[in-house]
Amino acid sequence: MQLNGNDLEYTNMRDVFAARASLGDKPLLICDGETLTYADAHERANRIASTLTAQGVAKGDVVATFMYNSTDHATVWLACIKLGAVFASLNVSLSADELVYSLGDTNAKVMVVDNELLERYLQAREQFETPPPDYLWRGTHSGMRPFDDLLTGDNVEPDVHIAPNDPMSIIYTGGSTSMPKGVLVPHLYYIAAALRYQEITQSQPDDVHFANSHFFHVGGQQFGLTGPLFCGTTGVMTRWFSVSNYWRIARETGATIIDPIGTMMSALLTLPASDADRQHKVRVGIGIASGQVRSAFRDEFEERFGVPLLEVYAMTEVGVLLCSERLDDLHTNSCGTTRGWADIRIVDENDVPVPTGEHGQILLRPVEPNCMMLEYVNKPVETINAWRGLWYHTGDIGYLDEDGYLHFVGRQAHWVRVRGENVSAFEVEKVLTEHPDVQDCGVVGVPAELGEEDIKAYVQAAPGRSADPQALVAWCEERLAYFKVPRYIEFVEEFPRTITKQEIARHELRARGIGDAWDRGDPRKA
Repeated sequence: MQLNGNDLEYTNMRDVFAARASLGDKPLLICDGETLTYADAHERANRIASTLTAQGVAKGDVVATFMYNSTDHATVWLACIKLGAVFASLNVSLSADELVYSLGDTNAKVMVVDNELLERYLQAREQFETPPPDYLWRGTHSGMRPFDDLLTGDNVEPDVHIAPNDPMSIIYTGGSTSMPKGVLVPHLYYIAAALRYQEITQSQPDDVHFANSHFFHVGGQQFGLTGPLFCGTTGVMTRWFSVSNYWRIARETGATIIDPIGTMMSALLTLPASDADRQHKVRVGIGIASGQVRSAFRDEFEERFGVPLLEVYAMTEVGVLLCSERLDDLHTNSCGTTRGWADIRIVDENDVPVPTGEHGQILLRPVEPNCMMLEYVNKPVETINAWRGLWYHTGDIGYLDEDGYLHFVGRQAHWVRVRGENVSAFEVEKVLTEHPDVQDCGVVGVPAELGEEDIKAYVQAAPGRSADPQALVAWCEERLAYFKVPRYIEFVEEFPRTITKQEIARHELRARGIGDAWDRGDPRKA
C-alpha cells in the first residue's frame, strides 16, 4: 500500500508497535524521571490487554483514562492499540459534571483514574447507574481496583485483525461555545501523521522529542508517543509544562526536537538571558506561532536559543502536521503547504472560493483515505455540517499566496463583527502588544448599542509599567483602521487560559461583557 507516495510496511499502529519490539532496552518514553523501554512497553501492554480482555473489552470497545501524563498512562494506550480497542483520554481539568458528559459520550467499558483526580471522578461516578469497571493509579479506594491489577494478565500478544480504517482513539476538542466533540480517528490517521513528522523533523535514530502537551491532546499523542514510536526514537513528556524547568529537562534528556506552541515561546522568553541558553542539543522545533503570538517572538526565540522553528497548521479533525514548513522550504509568515496530503480552498461566507490573497475560511479535503477523522462521536449532524460539500470546514481564517502557501490569520470565532466589517482579534492584539506598556492582551467582541459588536481589549500591563487607556487607543488609531480600534479597555493581572495550549480563554472574557471597562465612547473620558 502507498500513502502520498510512501510505501507502507504497516497499515496499523499495532503492527508498527510489534515491529519496534526489537529495539529492546531503548527508551520509548521518559516522563518525570521514569523510563519506559520498548521491551517493557510490549510486555506491559500485553499484560494490560489480557486483563482488559478478561473484563470483556473487545476490538472497538472504548477504554477511557482520567490521568496526568505518565509512562503507565502510555501503556494503557499501547494496550488498546494491541487489542484494537479505542483509547479515550479525558482532559484532567474537567469538572465532575463535564466528566459525566464525556464518559457517557464515550460509553467506556473500562476507566483508569489518577489518584490525584479521584475526588472529581467519584463525584461523577455517583451519577452513573452502572459505572464501568475502574482502576485507580497510585492510590487505594475500597470501590476500585488498583492499577497494578491490570498488569497481572498474561504476556501474550492479542490475536486480532486491525484494518487501516479501524478506530484507534477518541480525542475531545472544542467545548468553549458548545458541548465538547469527540473526534474519532483511525489507525492510518496516526501513520499518516507520523510520516509527516518523519519528513518535517528529518528524524534520526538518536533523536529525542521533548513534547509539551498531554495525552488528552492530539499534539501530546503525536509528539510524545506515536511519532517517536513510528520512527523508533524516544519521547519525553512531563505532567505540566514548566518555564523554569524546561531547558533543564531538555538538557538532561538530550532532547533534539521540541514543539513549543506560541504561548510557550513567549513564556520561555521571559526567562533571564543566560550563557546556557544555547547549551542544548535541540536542532529543530515544531512551533505554532501563527495566530497566537506576533512573529517577533518566533524570531527572538530562534535567535536567542539557536533553534530553527517550523510553522505548521493542523487540527485534531484533519491530522497533525497536515500543512508545514520544512528546513529547506521556509516562506515568510506562512504555514507552508500540504505537500500532497490535502487540498486547500479559501472561501467566503457562502462557501464560494475567493481570489488568491483574499481572506476567507480555510477548507480542507483529504487526498488519501482514512487520514482524517472518521466522525464526531454521537454527533451525526455536526459531522455532516463540518464536512458539507465534502470539504472540512475548519472555522479558521486564512489566505493562500501566489505560491500556494497557506497563511493563518485567526479563528473565525475570534473575529469581531463591527459596523458591517469583520475584525481579526489577533490583528488588534498584535498592534497592542507592540506597545511598550503592554505585556499581553486579549480582544473580544461585546454587544453594541445598535447591534453587532464593539471591540473590548483586556490588557495586562508590562512589569513595572502603567498603561494608559487613552494612550493605547491613540497607538491603535495610528496603526489600524478606525473600526478596528478598541472602544473598551479593561486591565487584568492575569488571563484565564485553556489547559491544552495555554491560549487566552476568550469565551470567558467575552462572558464578562462590558463590565466596568474604560470606554472611549464616554464623553467624560474624552
